[in-house]
Amino acid sequence: NGAHRTELDGCVDRDLASTPFPNSIITQRLPLHVGHTADLHVICIDVETLSVVSRPQRYTRTGENTWTYTSLLAGHDVEATVDEFGIVLDEEGQFRRTT
Repeated sequence: NGAHRTELDGCVDRDLASTPFPNSIITQRLPLHVGHTADLHVICIDVETLSVVSRPQRYTRTGENTWTYTSLLAGHDVEATVDEFGIVLDEEGQFRRTT
């Protein structure tokens, strides 16, 4: 409806549960060295209901081509492998890019 949603203030990144591409944008944007983390408030969009909420997430670069995404509310971790461009190749148990 165009109203200002203050709970989304400070959110830069978006996440769509049905695709790994938003995480590709985040991992490309974050200048993290291996072993470093960043805590972000991410706009999460539910593709079925179109609800929009802010959720705290932690991104950790665990290797040259590996990341862990952690939902700080649920404590749920997702391991991901990215290619040389930071595009997600595989998210554990969720997505796998095929050639």
